[in-house]
Order: sequence, then C-alpha cells, then structure tokens
Amino acid sequence: MYTQQIGMFALEAVVMISITLGLFRARTILGLTPLYIVLGGFQFLEATLNLKGDVAPDFALYPASVVMFTATLATVILVYLKDDAFEARKLLYGLVLANAAVSLVSLMIGWHMTLARSASTMNSSQMIDSARVSMAGTSLLFLDVLGLILTYEFVSRFVGALFPRLLLSLIAIVVFDQTLFTLIVQGGHPRMMHSLYTGMVGKTIAVTFYAIVCWLYLKYGEPHTATVGTGDVADVFQTLTYRQKYEQARQRMVRDGLTGLYNRGYFDEALPQALGHARRHHESLSLLIVDTDNFKSINDHLSHMEGDAALRLIADVIQSQVRPSDTPCRYGGDEFVVLLSGADASAAAGFAERFRASLFERCRTASPPFPWGYVTTTIGIASYPADGDPESPGDFIRVADRRLYFGKQAGRDIVIAPGQDHDSSWEPAGTA
Repeated sequence: MYTQQIGMFALEAVVMISITLGLFRARTILGLTPLYIVLGGFQFLEATLNLKGDVAPDFALYPASVVMFTATLATVILVYLKDDAFEARKLLYGLVLANAAVSLVSLMIGWHMTLARSASTMNSSQMIDSARVSMAGTSLLFLDVLGLILTYEFVSRFVGALFPRLLLSLIAIVVFDQTLFTLIVQGGHPRMMHSLYTGMVGKTIAVTFYAIVCWLYLKYGEPHTATVGTGDVADVFQTLTYRQKYEQARQRMVRDGLTGLYNRGYFDEALPQALGHARRHHESLSLLIVDTDNFKSINDHLSHMEGDAALRLIADVIQSQVRPSDTPCRYGGDEFVVLLSGADASAAAGFAERFRASLFERCRTASPPFPWGYVTTTIGIASYPADGDPESPGDFIRVADRRLYFGKQAGRDIVIAPGQDHDSSWEPAGTA
C-alpha cells in the first residue's frame, strides 16, 4: 500500500512538471496564457482537493500541497529567470486572484448549503473549512512568490552555480510556507508539530526533484536567449530584474577580457575595502604583485598571440590556487595582483611558492610543449598590519612593488616576502 502511494506521488510530480515545462517551452508559439490558465486550474484543485495518501506509518502527505504547490513555485522561478520580472508579476497576480476567487466562491457555496440544508456529499462545514484554508493559502501565496524571488536574488550573491541557487531558494520558501501555514491553520492542535514535520519533508523532496528537472531543462532544453525587460522599475519585481542585469553587466565590466580575472579598476576599489575590513576585524591581509619574467622576449621573438597565451596560463594557475574569499586581478600588461584575505606573511609566501610550483609543473607537462618552454614570475608580498595603513592603500602597493623590484634585481623567478628585502637566498620553482 505504501509503495503504491509513493509511486502515485512520484507519477503526479512527473506529470505536473511535464505539463508546466511543456507549456513553458511552447510559450514561443502559444504565449504564456495557456500556462497561466493551467496554473490557475491547479490553484482550484489546491483549494478544494482534500485528498491525502499514507506513504509510511503515521506519515500522510497531501498531493495538493506537496505536488501542485511546489510545482507552481518551480514554474514561477522559471518565468522569472527566462521571461523577466514583468511576466513573473503577471503570473503572481493571476495566481493570487484565482486563489481568492476560488476561496470566495467556496465560502459562498458553503453558506448556501447551510441555508438550504443540502444533502450534498460535501457538507457545508467542510466547504466552509476548505474556503478558510484556501484563504490562508491565498494570503501566503503572495508572500511565497515574492519571497522566492527575493531569496533567489539573495542566494545569487553568494552562490554562483544555478542548481544550488534554485534548490536553496525553493527549500527556504517551502519551509517558510509550511511553518506559517501550519501555525495559521492548526495552531494549538495536538498534531501541529507532526503536520509541520510531514509537510516539510514532503515538500522538500518535491522541490528537490523539481529543482533538478528545472536545472536540466535550463541547461539543455531552453534556448539561451536574452530576456527583455520593460524598463519600468516601479515595483520590486522590475527593480530586482534591473539590479540583477546591472550586476551581470558590472561583472562583465570588472573582468579582464583576456584572462577572465578582475581588472585594475576592480582592484582599485577592492583594496581599500579589504584593508578596512582587515582593520575592523583585526585580521591579516596580504597583497602579492606577480610580474612575468622576460615577457617582452615572448612577444618579440614568438608573437603577441603567444604572449597572450602565456598570460592566460599564469591567470589560470592563479585562479586554480585562490580561495573564494581571495581577489585575483590583472594589474596591467604582464603584471597580476592577488589579495589574500586572512593571510599573514607566512601564509602568503606559502601561496606564492605553491603558485610557482604549479606554474612550473604546467609548463613541464604541457603537451605539446609551449613554444616559450617555461614561463616564470617574480613576486613581491606586502602584509597587513605590518606593512600597511588602512588609510593609505597606495603605500601598501608600494611596499609590495618595492619587494618585487628587489626580486628582479636578485635574478627573477623568486618570491620576496616581508623580512626578505635584503635576503638574496631563494630557490627556483620546481627544484624543491
């Protein structure tokens, strides 16, 4: 029995997401109206369907909330991502109005049955209770959809990959919805916590499935076309879309076109902020200036294309070594800078040596060999608080640059860390 119920829930979820994705995919031909009509019908079923299925001992789930409601949330985020906030706003208003209309009609029918003393299979008290539950759901629906978009935008600040953004946003909203809905409808009931637990488990499983399917669809099934906004930033939806697109454009502006690292302008903004953060939180901060040795000879004797390839190699190795909290930038020409948050002089020197060893290994194992053979770098390091004043970022850069110059004078292919300005002992990369 339990297996059959689980199988039925799984089948319902597959059918729901197939219908919504199919209509969403057909929007280029049919528009979004058919999808909105179908979702409105789902709202009617959610409001009136009081069906539940036992999937385990003392563990019942409601398909209306577990399967249909979560599918609606997944559809909303799809519309928001691919057809901008203007369409998401229309969908939200349509869903809320559909829910409100069904609730009102159900309530009126319940009162009518009470007056007429109808012998219908659904008695008046059941109809009125259903209407009250639907009203609570309608009130929450607006908050759910608005919260879903806000949560997605917030998560996007910290999570780059699409799938975890989708999953975390959906889970956060179903937890919010189930908690508030249970408190409103079953507050004080002896089985309230049990209902809260079972609802959260069921909805979490459903949105995990929907997030996987939506992610696969967006990655492989959806044409990668740009969305077009209305330009109207009067409400929160359009504001969010505007900000998201602005941030995407800004990311393109602060990235170096050749290497993909942050550019000089971004570094000039990031350094004072990083120094200020280190001062406020009493943390270390290190700056590395990485200069490519004999880079001019690669350009002059091989070509500028090979010079570009060498710079991309160095940038790729830097990127492979940094943490998410670090800031790697192309400083200009053949120079790079790396801000290492929370790293003292010793940690920064260790990073620099790992970078040099990794660069040496990439050159050694290249197949076919690079035309330039081996490319080396000289690195100067400055560390806060010993070498820096939060109010003078320029002085911090000059300290690292002075150590870089000392390394060039000492023969290149060397790391000069704090305290080594007058120490010419060093070890070439790859010889350790």
